[in-house]
Formats: sequence, structure tokens, C-alpha cells
Amino acid sequence: MTAGGRRSAVAAGSAAVAVSAGAYAHRRARRPGWTPPRGRVVNTTALSVRVLGDTGPPIVLLHGLVASGVFWGGAYDRLADHHRLVVPDLLGFGRSPRPASGYGPDDHAEALGACLDDLGVTEPVAIGAHSLGTLIGLRLAATNPERVAGVVAFGPPLYPDPGAALAHVSATGPMGRLAVLPGGTAERVCRWVCDHRTIAGRLAALTHPGLPPAIAFDAVQHSWTSYSETLRLVILAAEATTWLEQVRCPVHLVAGDRDPVVDHAHLRRIADAGDNVELRQESGRHDYPLAHPEKCATMIAAAWGRGQPGGKVRRRPSTAGHQLMD
Repeated sequence: MTAGGRRSAVAAGSAAVAVSAGAYAHRRARRPGWTPPRGRVVNTTALSVRVLGDTGPPIVLLHGLVASGVFWGGAYDRLADHHRLVVPDLLGFGRSPRPASGYGPDDHAEALGACLDDLGVTEPVAIGAHSLGTLIGLRLAATNPERVAGVVAFGPPLYPDPGAALAHVSATGPMGRLAVLPGGTAERVCRWVCDHRTIAGRLAALTHPGLPPAIAFDAVQHSWTSYSETLRLVILAAEATTWLEQVRCPVHLVAGDRDPVVDHAHLRRIADAGDNVELRQESGRHDYPLAHPEKCATMIAAAWGRGQPGGKVRRRPSTAGHQLMD
């Protein structure tokens, strides 16, 4: 390789790492007390999934964009004490299949439903989800309401229109803007990652010390198609707010007050308009489930009772005017 070629490769690799591991404002986070999760990995026909616990109502944890199920570290394993815990890698990410196309909201929701079918999970599930995962959980709840008992959505990228979606994704920083710019730069960067996943994963861990190495490494486990189609069709399309009209289960929106991905005003409007939706604002960034796993695990476990017949979504106003969970 020529010197110019090496410089181009290094530049592409550095950009790729920044786009992947730094996406959605993780880069400024301090290293959390993350530990590797336990469980048995099962490769279903649709998704790769980690399962833990054999009895109790099922809980499903869904990760965000450029991530995998490993995002939900060992602190969430305690949910398996009283629940059957199901933690998939979403379609096209982590160790799940990466089809040549088909990453719209229904594709993701159908893959999740097929995964649950393969595992023999027939009863309704409570979903704890982060970022992109919140939209997939809501899509499953809208299209198959009998399958979902409740959704706890951390950092939900819910927007009133595509323009707002583009603005919020771009506001995550220079690499967020790069990922949504027209032209081929983002594709070249992502394809470099796909061709050099081992190197890119190691660079991600080195250049993003605020992320546990396992999470940084899995930030590069995707394809250009799975990344770009999911970003465009699920997040930037900004259609998820309309799905809430078909969602019957309780939905708990949790937003960090310093999260640039979240449209706080829009979330307040959603909570005010929906009888089954409530909003909780916390002090934190977009990586709130990573920084505060014990608190988030408690919220997810509590959602099961609210999602059962006779359970109620109760609200009390905060001093800041937001809606908080009792």
C-alpha cells in the first residue's frame, strides 16, 4: 500500500470508529460500572438472542443503533430472578443475520416476533428498550398488541416530522452530522468498518474509553445496508409517533435532560395526549441505561405490573411540569 493509501485508510478508519462507537452521544460518557451479562445464546431463525431465566413473565431488552444486546450488561441479569429474560441482537446488528435489504420498521418487528415464536414465548412481553429499540418495541406493540404488555422507552427518538429527526440526529456532534449528510462519505466510512471489523473494533475501544470495550467492539458489527436503511426508514422517517394511536399497553418514556437525541417538547406533547403514555425526565444523557443500570432495571421490572389486566398508569406532575411514574 502506498503512503497515500495508508493515510486514506487511517482517515477512513478513524472516521468509521467515530461514527460507529461515538454515535448518539456515548463518547462523552464516563466508563460505567458495566459487567458482562450472563445467559445462553440461541440462534433463532430470525435473530441471535441471549436468554436467561426459565420462569416468570417474559421481559425483552432491545438495544439502540450501532449496538448489540451486550449493551444490557450484567446489572440487568437480576431481571431473570423473577422473569424470563430475552435479549436479542436486532436484525442486521451484532450477531444476528444481515440480509441484503429489508430493514424497515415492520421488518424489524417481524424479526422480533419470529424470534419470540422460536423461543416459545407466547404470552405478552414487557419491553425495556433504548433509542432505536424503543421504536421497534412500539412497532411490535402497534402491529401485534396482544404480544406486548408494556414498553419502557429510554431515550426514544420520537419526532414530529423528518426535519426534526434530521436536526436531532445531527445535533449529536460532527459524526452525527456526517452520518446523515448526502453523498457517499458515510457509506465509504461504514464500508471500511465492515471490511476491517477487528481493527475498527479495537480502535473503537481505544478511542472511546467511556465505553466498555465489549460495547465499543459491537458498535461496528453491522453492514452499511442494515445501518443506513434502519436509520432512514425507522428513525429519520419520523413515523413512530403515529404508531402510538394503535398501542394499547402502557408506554413509559424516559428522557435524560441532556440528551440531544430526544425532542423533549414533542415527548411532553405525546404524554399529554395519550392516556396510556407517561413521561419521566432524569438527569443524564442518551446513554442513561448504561450509566444507571440498576435504576433502569427497576423501572423495567415495575412496568410488568402496570401492563397486567387491572394495572393502571398513574401520573403525578413534577415540579418541572413533566409527567413522572409513581
